[in-house]
Amino acid sequence: MLLGIDVGGTFTDAVIIADGRIMASGKTPTTHSALLNGIVTALDKVLAGLDASRIKRVALSTTIVTNALIEGTTDKAALLLMAGPGLNLTGLVPASPYFLSGYTDHRGREQAAPDRTEVAAACRELSGTAVAAVAGKFAVRNPLQEQLVAGWVAEELNPACISLGAQVSGSLNYLRRINSAYYNAAVWRIFSRFAAAMETALTERGLIAPVYILKADGGTLPLAAAKARPVEAVFTGPAASVLGIMALAAPAGPAVSLDIGGTTTDIALWQHGVPLLAPGGAAVNGYPTAIRSFWLRSVGIGGDSYVRRENGSLAVGPMRRGPAMSNGGTEPAVADALRVAGLIDYGNPALARQAMASVAADGQTPEDAAWATLRVATGVVSRTIRAMLTEQAEKPVYKVEDIIAGEVYQPELVIGVGGAALGLAPLVAEQLELPWQVPPGYMVANAVGAASARSTTEITLRADTAQGFYTVPELGIKRPVDKKNFTLQQAWAAAAVHLGERAAAGGMAEAAAHSERIYEEEFNVIRGFTTIGKIMTCRLQATPGVLMPVRVREAGV
Repeated sequence: MLLGIDVGGTFTDAVIIADGRIMASGKTPTTHSALLNGIVTALDKVLAGLDASRIKRVALSTTIVTNALIEGTTDKAALLLMAGPGLNLTGLVPASPYFLSGYTDHRGREQAAPDRTEVAAACRELSGTAVAAVAGKFAVRNPLQEQLVAGWVAEELNPACISLGAQVSGSLNYLRRINSAYYNAAVWRIFSRFAAAMETALTERGLIAPVYILKADGGTLPLAAAKARPVEAVFTGPAASVLGIMALAAPAGPAVSLDIGGTTTDIALWQHGVPLLAPGGAAVNGYPTAIRSFWLRSVGIGGDSYVRRENGSLAVGPMRRGPAMSNGGTEPAVADALRVAGLIDYGNPALARQAMASVAADGQTPEDAAWATLRVATGVVSRTIRAMLTEQAEKPVYKVEDIIAGEVYQPELVIGVGGAALGLAPLVAEQLELPWQVPPGYMVANAVGAASARSTTEITLRADTAQGFYTVPELGIKRPVDKKNFTLQQAWAAAAVHLGERAAAGGMAEAAAHSERIYEEEFNVIRGFTTIGKIMTCRLQATPGVLMPVRVREAGV
């Protein structure tokens, strides 16, 4: 049995899946002031009457990291950079960095050594800082300086956590690596406390199965590995919904998916049965990072979105003032409109009419106000989808084959999941003039996605045969190679070995059995009109996705 838990902005859901079927599910309000309380309540609901020892795997998608970043409750991390000459990072990183001397060039050759006295002076100024991040410009091609400086910082500052840029990401983009390392350190203590509390809660309920955390790209990390790379747990809620759709009703053709929750609607675009990925990586608080993520947009429209009149006009969201009046709240919300319009059959109908009457214009009936509310809400979602389609159509083209054989992206289906999907998804589809689908299990699709997600990890191998070595920055590895005979095929073979090593070290050895090549580069090194070697880059990852399609029991959810 697989246990999945999704901590959303409004509800915390849990499901148990066995043999590709949802065997049990539970839903409870998310307790923002004490997140673990809601998780434990959902856990107890779904485990009622079951032997916990039969659970073989637990997977979580949690807003703990995202909320901390949005609310500004993360730690302020010490940021020490070896940027080398000629690079101005002013305003481009989320903290005031300390620039250190010492750098390597683009081929990983040390051009200036780091200075320990500089590091010691910076640490004296940073005394008391709980966490730190260190990033060198070309550390992905030679991580030794990052590792040396991190060792000095550990001795001089003694922080609880030091994030290294090359270990958080093997990508060459320095700015994205800096920001990734910084946020990894900034959320480390919050995530560590959450992980410890979660482990205690599971142990107290007799759950001894391995625990995984969902990543933004739809893969999962063992909880132990996630403690070292907590920044990868950002944006896991939207990723869970994408995986839930993949498990419940993966679209064969181009499609738009909507996860319509209580507070927001998360939108993803699909092509060839898989969701599109964010180019380069996710942005956190407006700063680009190297965190691999689905390409998503989130708008403040959900079942509990606040409905009111502003200067005579009807306004919906993005804020939430508790549940809809028909569900025990005190303010009108979208769910009230859905109830009055007859699109959902739960909630108190009299209170829903009262809610819509309170926002009706002169001469409008509650039904008129309900449909006006729904037109405003679905208009926001539809405009966002159209903007995404325009952005997709205008994306840069880098290869001739993309010009010759490039496909015009045109969705053919709208798929809705989440609590308000049955009411709102058909209306959005109508505005887009597309067919729609709300699959069975849509109410707990995110928890289904968490439960069924595969484990993933990735590595980057860069070889410089002119210098005679390759590096794997995520593992801090630098190995010699045969200068004359090392080939790209051998580079890929070595990358596969190291991916297996990283997967095994993270407790997910089986994940490396399904891998995909996500980047390849090879070019000659020329000196004096003679080729003296090659530089090769290979990036390999255990493929994200779901373990199996999931169906709903006939008498189930």
